[in-house]
Amino acid sequence: MPARDIRSLDLWPHQRAGVDACNRYLASGATRSALVQMPTGTGKTGVMATISAIHTTSKPVLVVCPSIALVQQLIDDFSGLFWKKIGADNAWAPEKTLHLLPSVLDDTIKAMDSARGDRVVVLATIQTLQQIHSGPHYGRFAGRFGTVLFDEGHREPATLWAKAVRGLGAPTILFSATPFRNDLKIFEVDEQYVHFLSFEQAVADRLIRGVDIVEETLDGGATEFARRAIVVRDHLIASGRYDSGSKMIVRAASEDDVETLFAAFISELGSRSEGVLALHHNYSLDGAPGRQRRPDVPRDLRTRTERFLIHQFMLSEGIDDPACTMLALYDPFSTERQLVQQVGRITRHGGQVGMPVEPAFVLARRGNEVSKMWNRFLCFDRACVANNGKPPIRNDAGVLEGLIAALPRMDYISGKFRARLDIQDVDLEEELRIPKSAVVFDLDKNFDLDEFQTEVSEELKEEDRFERRLGSIADGNCRYHLTLRLRQSPFLADSLFLSPSLELTIYAKRRDKLFFYDSAGLWIENSDARGRMKAGPLRSLIPEDTETRVTSLTMKNTDLGPVAIKSRSIDARSLAESGVFMGEHLHVVTRAAGRVGKSRRAVAFARARVRDGEGARWTPNEFYNWTEEVEKQLRSKAACAALFERFATPSPTPAATDPKNILIDVNDLRDEFVNDKQETAEFDLDHVCTDVANDPRGPKDFPYRFDVFVNGSAVPVWIKWDRKKQKYWLRSDGLSAFKLKENPRISLTRRLNQKQPFRIVVAGSLLVYAFGGFYAVDLDLRRRGGAGTMLLNLTRGISGLDAITSEKGALTVAARTWPRHSLFHFIDQALQPGSRSKPFGEPFPTLVCDDLGTEVADFIGADDGTASAMPRATFIAAKWKDGDPGVSASLIYDVCGQVGKNLAYLKPDARDLPGAPAKWNGEWKLAGGRVPRIRAGTNAAAARSVLRQVRADPNAQRSFWMVLAGGILSRAALEQALSGGMPHAHVLQFAHLVLSVHSACQSVGADLRIYCAE
Repeated sequence: MPARDIRSLDLWPHQRAGVDACNRYLASGATRSALVQMPTGTGKTGVMATISAIHTTSKPVLVVCPSIALVQQLIDDFSGLFWKKIGADNAWAPEKTLHLLPSVLDDTIKAMDSARGDRVVVLATIQTLQQIHSGPHYGRFAGRFGTVLFDEGHREPATLWAKAVRGLGAPTILFSATPFRNDLKIFEVDEQYVHFLSFEQAVADRLIRGVDIVEETLDGGATEFARRAIVVRDHLIASGRYDSGSKMIVRAASEDDVETLFAAFISELGSRSEGVLALHHNYSLDGAPGRQRRPDVPRDLRTRTERFLIHQFMLSEGIDDPACTMLALYDPFSTERQLVQQVGRITRHGGQVGMPVEPAFVLARRGNEVSKMWNRFLCFDRACVANNGKPPIRNDAGVLEGLIAALPRMDYISGKFRARLDIQDVDLEEELRIPKSAVVFDLDKNFDLDEFQTEVSEELKEEDRFERRLGSIADGNCRYHLTLRLRQSPFLADSLFLSPSLELTIYAKRRDKLFFYDSAGLWIENSDARGRMKAGPLRSLIPEDTETRVTSLTMKNTDLGPVAIKSRSIDARSLAESGVFMGEHLHVVTRAAGRVGKSRRAVAFARARVRDGEGARWTPNEFYNWTEEVEKQLRSKAACAALFERFATPSPTPAATDPKNILIDVNDLRDEFVNDKQETAEFDLDHVCTDVANDPRGPKDFPYRFDVFVNGSAVPVWIKWDRKKQKYWLRSDGLSAFKLKENPRISLTRRLNQKQPFRIVVAGSLLVYAFGGFYAVDLDLRRRGGAGTMLLNLTRGISGLDAITSEKGALTVAARTWPRHSLFHFIDQALQPGSRSKPFGEPFPTLVCDDLGTEVADFIGADDGTASAMPRATFIAAKWKDGDPGVSASLIYDVCGQVGKNLAYLKPDARDLPGAPAKWNGEWKLAGGRVPRIRAGTNAAAARSVLRQVRADPNAQRSFWMVLAGGILSRAALEQALSGGMPHAHVLQFAHLVLSVHSACQSVGADLRIYCAE
């Protein structure tokens, strides 16, 4: 067929108009892109196929789309299915349709070269094109294509995709059902070449379905949601609205929720025939059709029997299945564009176009405002119609010019007579004022400042900042961008009101360093040619010098003990002289400020930012000169202030990241998560610190496993090191069954991955992972006189503790004391006056049992000095666990928490103990057993009086004891663990916990003693 006349094709009128618009654009020689905007299901693929068939006669056509599934679908359509559907001669189909992948790049180029007049269409995913663009062979594509069709190019990062497309040097047509501002801006759409079909017009012409949205109160978890979704689908089919083959798409916001919903739908369907399909890119193919998890969208989706399709993002675009008529939103979308894309999957007509068809159905949660979101889209759709069938495009240049023109020519502002700005004529090198502040990057030999300038301009455009002036000083080594920033007011829910501001970006290259500043906080990521400076080298900017005075520190605590303070900030005239506190070696300095020489300096180590002085007071030339001074200081590698040696230091990711032991901080998780039965997740604190083991039975790429105990049952948790995220990542069906009370869409696993509230000891290293990073802490337990020696000095072996068989015994009647061989009996008999055996030293003339209720300790002992030479006040925490004595970080976790949370009552100025004043006059009661609480002394009032008197005495000895029996700890096992090579991971966790509690005790002037088996 030498002449391809589209008048011979059975196209719908709007398709024919779209083809005509594309042909006009391609004939015009326009340098910007064209746009075809048509709602999903209105034949956008037909326009693309026709344009490809016509324009492959000169050069190959490249078609770019978001997913492999869509590539396969388009290959089928272009090769024959579309032409067969409209009854066209198959000669319209191109002779070659090639699927481009990075692995077949050479074969694709050879096939194009050998076409010999054949029409060639090359199809690729956006990711493939981007990957080739970042590699060495991208130039081999330059000039090969006559046309580029970019389908559904609306997902981030649009800047990189647009750059990869523009580099091909071919006219580009953007096809989209949702071309909102980002597409039009990044792809530089030419308003003269826009073909538009409104959603409401498409519904009116019966090209697609309308949409009904029903919002219900669905406050429960996945089981309730699945049950309701099944009922809704059954009703819609029973009423005759849809046939029995109709499918429901179920959307969740995370992989965990996809997994939980998959299980819930299977459970609720029981033996029913409707299948369930769960899709997520992290899945491996698992299960047979009907009850299957997949990492991809099956090509035979139309013919498959599953009626419930569960996903996060994989079914939001490129899915052509008219049987999908219903949508259930377990989680809302973060943007309205995503909602429009998703709804487009259920609006296909499914029958003969032009015939009446029932609207698509959307089930949503009341409160998520899905109806409002959809109605706002319809308002936008009408605005496009009113704008002559074109999406409204904001003119940033016009906004800036209008803003300036609205200002008076002269005004008196901030103590000065000021003339109105003329951006074109003003001498910016003299007018601009900049702070001495910059993020510092290390550069390698491949860094190119011109390329970086282009990248910055594109990032500014991506951030919706209009670049008005680009300047350069110092022979091009220092450059700046002046931009207009328009930000939606945060005080308006729906209405448009943009607040303008003039922003500045400036950066300077000094040897192998780049100094970057942006007034609006533009985040420039690391790249192969640059990376933010590490904290260690940055410390030389606060050197050890007589003119250096550190006045402020912000820190994070690597200790995740049950009551540890996670972060702190301290200020003083000189912290080197007045800022000492216990446990400094477990804290990482994230920011330091003070005087360095004659300047006030602040260094944010986590962000690699340095700042001298206050305010924006310096010209671009002065900024550039300042960067030279800082670069020289960095190059000098001066020793940092001795103050920093007291703290932990951030460390690069080690070569070996194998997790060996994990401690989970469950404090913020308690009482916050419930399952479908509304049972609260209760953690067994004896298992929140546990070893991690290799286990190949887990999910794909999750090679390690540990168990936590929740509500009395072991829950397996799989863990991996994610090199891309630079974080440890967890997977657990058991934990994912628990949802946040305030937001059931957030699972317990998801919260753990978000917050990273755990400390991990890795293989063969003294580094610890905490708060999402690795840190080197002064915890070499083998060093003589170091942390290991302190542990041993805190610990004393007691004969008889290894023979204890319970903590409190199984008392069921009234008794004078607790059963023999219980830990409570052992302590009671050892500390009462007149005791023959004194394993803990001198007994106490006042001794009470405070266990149960509002306790601060299991036992409290007090001595005003009459029984010994030293007034004493002691809180005693007793703990027993079955097993052979060893070194257990897991079993000591709970008692560490008990010590930490009650230390406040040992302070000299502390308030009275909690509970009723007469509590100790009564009996200790448990399971029928009763024992008098007063173990030595007269009554509760007298005991409280002695305790207050001793506690307030500055010469008194105040202490907290841990008395540990059974399998928790033995002195011999601890000595053995510290005597060999690298201590085991659980020993390191044990040391962290104990030394943290010791530091907390010292901070209130109390001693810590640990009594255990010999």
